[in-house]
Amino acid sequence: MRLIKTHGSLNEIFALEARPDAWGSDAELRAFVRVVCDRDSWTGGSDGIYLYDASAANAQAWFFNPDGSSAEFCGNGMRGLGRLILDLRGTDTEVVVSGGRDYTVHRATSTPEGVRQVVLELPPLSFGDAELPAPFAEFTSVRVPNPHVISVVEAYYEPDLIELGKRADEVFPDGANVSFLQPLDEAEVFVRTFERGAGLTPSCGSGVVASRAAYSRLTGLDPAQRVIVRNAGGVAAASIEIRDNAWHPILEGNATVVYQAEVGLDGSRAGPVEYATDENAAYETLDDRNTASLRLRGIEIAHP
Repeated sequence: MRLIKTHGSLNEIFALEARPDAWGSDAELRAFVRVVCDRDSWTGGSDGIYLYDASAANAQAWFFNPDGSSAEFCGNGMRGLGRLILDLRGTDTEVVVSGGRDYTVHRATSTPEGVRQVVLELPPLSFGDAELPAPFAEFTSVRVPNPHVISVVEAYYEPDLIELGKRADEVFPDGANVSFLQPLDEAEVFVRTFERGAGLTPSCGSGVVASRAAYSRLTGLDPAQRVIVRNAGGVAAASIEIRDNAWHPILEGNATVVYQAEVGLDGSRAGPVEYATDENAAYETLDDRNTASLRLRGIEIAHP
């Protein structure tokens, strides 16, 4: 089986063309996920994996966190998976079904450095209006459709995010992704997310759009305004299109292939690892610029 490591803003997600029933049991599948996503394994690990079946008109996809648990979808993973399906079919637009919902991905213009970009349209998000329990009472609850709680902060402090991210598993029955958003100027923000099942990651695509929506709800900023979203692993852009009173997020950003390799059903290496050297070098240039920009603004992060 061909295992492809992709990343969106250094949030590394595997893509593997296989259905969940390729494994003899659910336990075997989840064991496979834990093996390939392990940062100490031969794969170098990842923040999750998308299984997919591209045989139908709309490709079907199933997302798993590194601990083997499943999730509705992954924003950055969908960018990478969408790019692969666009390339496979030689098209400019494709629809991928994940968690029973449709996600539309469009081919976008690459950066001057050669970094591949995509535009991802997500299903409508929803805000939670119920009062949140402590210590999240002042947070904004958003589903995209996976659950997020977001706080707009004056200054980013990473230990607080880590502590609250761990608390979310105790407070919310289904867990929740926890994000801090720090405004940089009217059209630019910094976002970092502690993801359920994965922990502190370089970037979280659903966290970007959930935070973008919360930002407009809290400040009154026009949802349609395109906002630059910086995170530890790179730069994306997000906006919200309102149709029939529903908020439809749009996420723009890189979809980079790191390498391809053959893998067995048990997660063992079954062939050589082929790196996309030029793509990785192009992205490294953009990443260095983003890190320098964050430092100039006094934002200290544990860089991935």
